[in-house]
Amino acid sequence: MDMLSIVGFILVIAMVVLIIRGKVALPPILIILPTIATLFLGFAGYLVPKGAEAAAPMGLKAIITTLQGYISTGANQVLNTVLLFTFAIIYFNVLSDAGMFDAIVARAFKYIGNSIGVILFMTCLLATISHLDGSGATTWLITVPTMLPLFKKMKLPPTLLVLYVGLVSGTVNMLPWTSALARASAGVDGVEPYDVWLKLVICQVVGLIILYVSCFIVGPMLQKKGFGMSDEEFAVMKEGMLHPSEPVLKVSKTVLGIDIALTVALILALLLGKQTGLNTSLAFMWGVAIALPLNCHGSKEMTAQIKKHGANALNMVMILFSIGMLVGTMKDSGMMQAMTNTLVGLVPEALSSHLMFIIACIAVPLSMVIGSDSLYMIMTPIFANMSVAFGGTAIAAVCASVIGACLAANLCLVAPTPYLALGLAGVEMKDNLKFCFLPTWILSIVLAAVAALTGAFPF
Repeated sequence: MDMLSIVGFILVIAMVVLIIRGKVALPPILIILPTIATLFLGFAGYLVPKGAEAAAPMGLKAIITTLQGYISTGANQVLNTVLLFTFAIIYFNVLSDAGMFDAIVARAFKYIGNSIGVILFMTCLLATISHLDGSGATTWLITVPTMLPLFKKMKLPPTLLVLYVGLVSGTVNMLPWTSALARASAGVDGVEPYDVWLKLVICQVVGLIILYVSCFIVGPMLQKKGFGMSDEEFAVMKEGMLHPSEPVLKVSKTVLGIDIALTVALILALLLGKQTGLNTSLAFMWGVAIALPLNCHGSKEMTAQIKKHGANALNMVMILFSIGMLVGTMKDSGMMQAMTNTLVGLVPEALSSHLMFIIACIAVPLSMVIGSDSLYMIMTPIFANMSVAFGGTAIAAVCASVIGACLAANLCLVAPTPYLALGLAGVEMKDNLKFCFLPTWILSIVLAAVAALTGAFPF
């Protein structure tokens, strides 16, 4: 194990410990730890100075210049997500203040009985439909603002919402046109996304069936534990939902109808983004530009709305740019590659015939720590070569990586989208990890077994 790998693992372990302990805010963790790692590696001569071909000891000024390059790389990677989150959070909050979500919930409650299982089923259905375009950000932006008010009314923890949306979208993400399959197969010769999907389609269907059926198992269990509400409480809440209180922004029913139509059009545009070429960030920028003058009376009220909800976005913007610094540092310094090589070297030859099944079983924690991009584009080609060397197929390695990485998308510590999801749901990463990690890992192992039984890779 070389020094880059050692420092990388120490950095990741320290970060995970500090995040789970919850005693330090995320931006300082994501900024200070990579800075310390870069300073150490730079002074010790393990980094490649700008313009040089080999690693060499560096002075403080050269290290700072190098670190700024890492930051630029990472910032460019998360910039689109920052734009998306900033405008999306303002858009949905403006329409919430206008009463649009109250109106939608009131209409939905006309057909909903006092059942947690039905609420969970609706969550799964909405997540399935909204993730057909393969965009995790789109799924979270559509599903969480729609379902979170219902979860709060039913006294359900928002972590449960994050869990179901994450698992459903992760299972749907195994479709051949998603970026997950494209990235995982891109670095492996002779493997196409469609071929991978054909290997995993039964696994995908089984996963969705498990999740949908679980709604009507988990729902009654939660109601027995005191979640949800009594029929009397539900009747009172339903009456209140059918007649919501006055919204913050006073708008007419006509404007409210336009708001709903605008949101439907925006959702359709997001789902058809690949066909229309419309960027998700641009869609929400247009949405905010239309929603503000439509729902506000004058520039003062518009400015007040921006200030009010911009504060909610600022914390997440800081976190996203901090993640950019972490990711840029780990990738450009070589720590990510060194960590990957070390992990691959830990697999004993005696387990070679079971290697792909083992990879499928550990893909969730692996993806959580190093990120799905690293797993797909750095480790999967290496796994494919190992699989072929041990008498297997390259496509088996792709299948093994995809299952866990797709399901673990909302657990990844070094990607921006999970923090977008958590920001929308009002959940901290430490609570997300505590609540979602074990169910996610268990489901991934079950689906790995299904994939092995159906021939995607050997046990």
